[in-house]
Amino acid sequence: MDDVFARYQAALRAGHQLAAEGKFKDALAQYEEAARVAGERPPPLIGMGGMNLRLGRAKEALAAYERALAVEPDNLDALSGRAAALLAAGRRTEAAEAQQHMVEMRDGPAPQTSSVPAEMLTPLSRAEQMAVAGEQARDSGNTDAAVDAWLAEAREHAAGQKFDAALDAGMRALALDTGSPRIHLEITRLYFERGWDAEAIQRAGSLRRLLQLAPNQEVTAGLDALESEFTGSAVDR
Repeated sequence: MDDVFARYQAALRAGHQLAAEGKFKDALAQYEEAARVAGERPPPLIGMGGMNLRLGRAKEALAAYERALAVEPDNLDALSGRAAALLAAGRRTEAAEAQQHMVEMRDGPAPQTSSVPAEMLTPLSRAEQMAVAGEQARDSGNTDAAVDAWLAEAREHAAGQKFDAALDAGMRALALDTGSPRIHLEITRLYFERGWDAEAIQRAGSLRRLLQLAPNQEVTAGLDALESEFTGSAVDR
C-alpha cells in the first residue's frame, strides 16, 4: 500500500511540476497515471481537468471535474473548474448555477483548513481557470461566455486584493463588448475598491448616461448599491 501511495504522490508532483513548466500534455499524462494508480481521488482528477482546459478540450475537462465532484461534491477547486469548463463550452446558464452554488457554500460555515500538503494542491487557481475559459470561449465565438469568465476572473483577483490583475481581466472583457453596461459596472466597482474614487465617480457618471440610452434594471440597481456603499449617494443622476 505504501508503494502505491508513493507512486501516486510521485505522479501527482510530476504533474504539478510539468504544468508549472507549461508542458500540459506531459502533465496530463502524469495526472492520468496518478488517477490510475490510486483510484478516484480529487487532486489528480482536478489536475486532469485543468490540463484539458489548457489544451482546449472543454468536454474532457468537464468530465474530469465531474468525476472529482462525484468523489467530493463540495470540492471548491472542482466546482470552479467545472464552471470554467462550462463557460469554455459556452454553457452560460449551467456555469452561472455552478458559480451560485460556490457562493452559497462560501456564505455558509467557514470550511476547515485543508490538511493537504501544498505540493498536492491543484496547479490552477480559480482565477486562472476562468482566464483560460474566457480565452477558449472567445476563440469559439462565444462572446457572452468569455465575458462571464473574465468578469468572474476579475472578482477572484479582487477578492485577493490583486487589483491590477482584476482590471486586466475587466479590460479584456471590455475589449470584446465596449458598450456592455455590466462590464462597465464591474470596472467601476474595481476602481472604487482600489481607492481610485475620483476616477470611479467619473466612470459611474458615464455609466449613468449609458444606461439612459440602453436601460438595464439589474445594472442600474447594482450601480445604485455601489454608489451608496462607497459615496453614500448616487452620482450624476
